Amino acid sequence: AALDHQGLTYGTLVRELKIERTLNRLPLTEVQFNLERVADGLAIPGLQIRTHPNPKAAVNFDLFFNMIEGPDGLRLDVDYNADVYDPATVRRWVDHLSTVLRAIGADSAQPLRQLPLVTLADLPCPSATAITPPETQVLHDLVTAQAARTPDAPAVAFGATSLSHAELALRSDALAARLLAALPPGRGRVAVALDRSEALPVALLAVLKAGHAFVPLDPRHPAPRLRQVLETAQVKALILPDAQLPAYAEGLGVLPVAIDGPAAPPAELPEVAPEGPAYVIFTSGSTGAPKGVEVPHRAVVNCLASMAAEPGFGASDRLLAVTTVSFDIAILELFLPLITGGTVEIAATEEVLDGFALVRRLQRGDITVMQATPTLWGMLLEAGLQPVAGLRILAGGEPLPLDLARRLMAGGAELWNLYGPTETTIWSAVNRIRPGDAVISIGHPIANTELQVLSPEGQLLPVGVTGELNIGGAGLARGYFGRDDLTAAAFRDLTLDGATRRLYRTGDRARRLADGTIELLGRGDGQIKLRGFRIELGEIEMALRGVEGVAQAAVDLRAPPGGDKQLVAYVVAAPGAAPAPESLMRALEQRLPNYMVPARYVRLETLPQTLNGKLDRKALQAPEGMDGLLQPRDITPPASPMEERLAGIWAKVLGVEAVSTTETLYSLGADSLTVFRIAARMLDAGLNLEARDLLTHPTIRELAAFAAAREGDGAASSRPSLKSFRHGARREGAFAS
Repeated sequence: AALDHQGLTYGTLVRELKIERTLNRLPLTEVQFNLERVADGLAIPGLQIRTHPNPKAAVNFDLFFNMIEGPDGLRLDVDYNADVYDPATVRRWVDHLSTVLRAIGADSAQPLRQLPLVTLADLPCPSATAITPPETQVLHDLVTAQAARTPDAPAVAFGATSLSHAELALRSDALAARLLAALPPGRGRVAVALDRSEALPVALLAVLKAGHAFVPLDPRHPAPRLRQVLETAQVKALILPDAQLPAYAEGLGVLPVAIDGPAAPPAELPEVAPEGPAYVIFTSGSTGAPKGVEVPHRAVVNCLASMAAEPGFGASDRLLAVTTVSFDIAILELFLPLITGGTVEIAATEEVLDGFALVRRLQRGDITVMQATPTLWGMLLEAGLQPVAGLRILAGGEPLPLDLARRLMAGGAELWNLYGPTETTIWSAVNRIRPGDAVISIGHPIANTELQVLSPEGQLLPVGVTGELNIGGAGLARGYFGRDDLTAAAFRDLTLDGATRRLYRTGDRARRLADGTIELLGRGDGQIKLRGFRIELGEIEMALRGVEGVAQAAVDLRAPPGGDKQLVAYVVAAPGAAPAPESLMRALEQRLPNYMVPARYVRLETLPQTLNGKLDRKALQAPEGMDGLLQPRDITPPASPMEERLAGIWAKVLGVEAVSTTETLYSLGADSLTVFRIAARMLDAGLNLEARDLLTHPTIRELAAFAAAREGDGAASSRPSLKSFRHGARREGAFAS
């Protein structure tokens, strides 16, 4: 069509289309590309004539490319509006065009989609973390070497129990000997299903020393999923609190091994190669079946060595471990202190679920490092945490909101944003966040790692262009255990600038910034289009969190039956607040374009989370009048005043009209944040109950009976309410004993 009407001028087109004009903008387009040919062969008798193009005296467009073809080649003049574009950006674009033209000249037959826009040499790439190569690339050998250097230093703490590095080595050696005596020769996989305690690192280390790869299990996960993991990983043995094989493992030929048992004769520990698998950890699969990521020793050693250098961890550091062992970032929490001479303190499950308990522990001042998802950090701030200088905060696993980052740094704490998928071993990028930062990026790659933003065709993309983040280097996993098809789809060999390398496709949208750092832009479902406008949901969510009376917020695109898609906001109100939809809309209209203002609002007591503590966007309920509303359950009504009070609290936090008094928290879909909020509301209501009581008595009926029995025994003592903790009002030493 353009060729059919190539004689139509820009002015005629604007006039015929009757496009509305404004004083500050040209209609239809603000960019023009023009191709000229220099006249050749002009001859005048008696004169020697040479024709030269001259720059434009003035242009009307914000960006004007004028390409001139002459006998000596191509010349490009670029005029630009300096109020809109900066010189470095325009210079980069000229270089990209030059790269494309050179590629066409080299091979004019190649498809357009394969033409490169940029080379690796053109891209600003910040240096990866610099490290001294570890003395060995086998994880347990590093732990053993550290134990020899600092045998008496504390290594692991849990409650009142503490193990020195030497004691950890002895206990793990003994368990490794028992595994070697019980299992047939050869490498394999051994699952570990233990509650959080000092025994957990003992078991993991013993599996490695015995020459196997460990498969970490969270005993709280549903039995069918645990069984599925054991089957998929082809597990040889299962380390348990005792030698009683659980029902989910029956019939699989799995050998039960108690964490403590009769000593086996000392055994010579087998040698393990750096490429040998250290662990197989399972993540959700798109087909509904979990897939096991097989990580070699050299990958986890590289990550830990890099983390020891940056953000930094040494012999004087003490890390509070709060992550479930089924989430791979727990590997850092448990092993980084063991290879550096530091200490890992393992928080009990009850402490992790009770935000107040974690705040109390952090306020003692001896914890120097803690790693958690932004969701958990937000919960701790709500519980009264005021991070201060001396605490190194590691945040990762989901995007770090800028407003949350500023709150975490307000008291002088050191904040690091970490990024990395399981398939590239825990973390692949690191960035120190500063109070003045306007953008939260994932920063630069860790040691021996590369981050590349690629097009769908696998081509390098220039600065500022959105593509898929690909990761390569020493952190790459071996693949998905037993799933060569999935491995081939996710891990691929690509040739960039003539060199072939293995890269993992993260599925994360990203762009490279002018300083070379990488900014994540969400998953494919993190960006939506509405009425032709491209919208980042995170921007709306951040704006919502900035509205008075809003504690947390999420936004999604939903469509009512027979209706058009519309933005729906899910809002968790701040304590004591009840923001109305009208006020929220008015506030957002002052911050955002009208197409980014949600049309519907849903009030929730808590945002849904995945097992790993991330926002579960897919689990956001549909608002009234839309498909997908949860249907009422068969409800056993309250039978006492105490049950009535508890049922009211539970229903409010869970966002339902009523709750059965015989249904457990877990069957109601409660997660750690839900448990925290229920416990907080019970304290607010003057009930002498806390998070650990919820875990022990997970139904309203059981919890009410427990409360009544304790009051009858006179065992009750007053505890502070949530209001006492909020905004840092309560200080250490003021807690009830």
